[in-house]
Amino acid sequence: MKERIIFLLKFYFVQVALFAVYKVLFLLLNAGEEPYSVTDVFAVAINGLPLDFAVAGYFSVIPLLVTIATIFLQLPFKKIIQWYSAIISMIITLALVADMSLYPYWEFKLDASFLIYIDSPANAIASISIWHLLATIIIFTVCTYGIYRFLTATCRDRFSPCNKKSVATIVSVLLGAILFLGIRGGVTESTNNIGTVFYSDRQILNHSALNPIFSFLYSVGKIENYSSEYSFVDEKECSSIVENLYCIDNTVCDTLIKTTRPNIIIIIMEGMSARFVEKLGGMKSITPNIDRLIDEGVLFTNCYANSYRTDRGVICTLSGYPSFPKTSVMKSTIKSQKLPSVALSLGRAGYTNTFLYGGDINFTNMKGYLYSTGYHYTFADKDFSSTEQESHKWGVGDDITFNKLYDVVMSQTKEPWHITHLTLSSHEPWDVPYDRISEDKIANSFAFTDEQLGKFIDRLKKTDKWENTLVVCIPDHSVVGYPTGIKQTDRERNHIPLLMLGGAVKRPMRIERLCNQTDMAATLLAQLNLPIDEFTFSRNVLGQNYNYPFAYHSYNNGISLIDSTGFTVYDLDSHTVIHESPQDTNNRLNNAKVILQATYNNYMNK
Repeated sequence: MKERIIFLLKFYFVQVALFAVYKVLFLLLNAGEEPYSVTDVFAVAINGLPLDFAVAGYFSVIPLLVTIATIFLQLPFKKIIQWYSAIISMIITLALVADMSLYPYWEFKLDASFLIYIDSPANAIASISIWHLLATIIIFTVCTYGIYRFLTATCRDRFSPCNKKSVATIVSVLLGAILFLGIRGGVTESTNNIGTVFYSDRQILNHSALNPIFSFLYSVGKIENYSSEYSFVDEKECSSIVENLYCIDNTVCDTLIKTTRPNIIIIIMEGMSARFVEKLGGMKSITPNIDRLIDEGVLFTNCYANSYRTDRGVICTLSGYPSFPKTSVMKSTIKSQKLPSVALSLGRAGYTNTFLYGGDINFTNMKGYLYSTGYHYTFADKDFSSTEQESHKWGVGDDITFNKLYDVVMSQTKEPWHITHLTLSSHEPWDVPYDRISEDKIANSFAFTDEQLGKFIDRLKKTDKWENTLVVCIPDHSVVGYPTGIKQTDRERNHIPLLMLGGAVKRPMRIERLCNQTDMAATLLAQLNLPIDEFTFSRNVLGQNYNYPFAYHSYNNGISLIDSTGFTVYDLDSHTVIHESPQDTNNRLNNAKVILQATYNNYMNK
């Protein structure tokens, strides 16, 4: 029995050691400019051990069962373990590679959110250099499998028969019990969860300590139902608070446009953050066209994004529906088709609705969502030439799609019409045919989108379409991870430009009221004197009853809320406030929790 126990211990602790090494590598490669010490490295490795023990336990269950079977049967033990090692080596490798490669772009650990994009793997990894990805996979595969081969090389083809089978069985059961405790996280009432390894107020240290395989497995079981996690107050109180936060008000205290039936172009600018717009306090000379157009239109100076990914941000914008930390509404055909939308409301008012995107419109069920929510026509990558489809890693570049947008506008013969254009060039890997800001690849890609926007507006101004057209420019989300070191606890991280311009605009003005991108839908429709009752979570910013301005945001493992009193960020994994400035004396945290609870209940009931 001794040799069996030694084998199982080796099998188990080599995994633990592998995960510990990975966590250190993860920290070294992803900390960016954030400082850390040798003490931090050791703390990451040590604090992550509970979940490393759990994952090693999961993968050791089958070797334990096979080892127990050898007490009674003559089995080709070495061959079985070699095959099993090969399988889990591949699983571990894929998990670690995905986690390491995607984190710089997604800024959260591998979890069930990855499944949302798995049906379009090319799009899921479009942000990553394919050579970097392949090299990482090969290195991890060789190293991981090499360790397991070392293990299997040291074990026998067959274990010797046990003379005292009853004793060996009891010992094996005890080993199984110990394994179970490692998986569970001890004998206390609480069990292992993601928050188990969180120990710091610095998220990069917590994320480095978190085993990505555990993170994935833990979230899979919760991918559809977060009812228990997102229940903070009783339903009656929740409804009462939400009714006050989201007051349906179709009145307007000021009109922005000359007519209630202008033609409408909504330009959803991929990742465009306020930090690139000088007139919003951002960097100088990155978006000179947006800066000059601000003087001609209506600028909402304090607008904040609700989410962090395009599939979420598009729904926030077009349906006025807040996003969720770990659920993509767009991905659910049943749910997304029941959402209200700007296009549906405009369609009822006689508008023809068109959507233009240079990428794969089937990604994350976007096409299904668009047609279910009122769009009559769509243009996407397949409507361009093969050469044009290769102009950007994600599809067709903005220089080409803005020309297409112009052609689509000019082809409209029946008014009123509405066109939405989703750009894509300002997205990882930031490769654009432009080098005005060559020293900063990311800023340069946003400068490129800005230039194409400026060219399009200037062309449109020279046509007879301009006078009766309203152009709404709004991002899908703020760019993630720029500049290096910016955190979820930075108030301005999700600050975005919301600009309305065009010949239909009555006069240039600035609206200083704090708001969300979800509020664009109700605000626009109210200006058109159209009903907004369906938009439960979108507010008319210019309504007479807009009394509590706030901006709510959700990201992969948390929520935040800004109001006139300050800014609060809450981590849903560790169930702790990770930032509040100043001290929360106005129920910011409670309001954020209630919004998450109410919106999730609404989602589940659709």
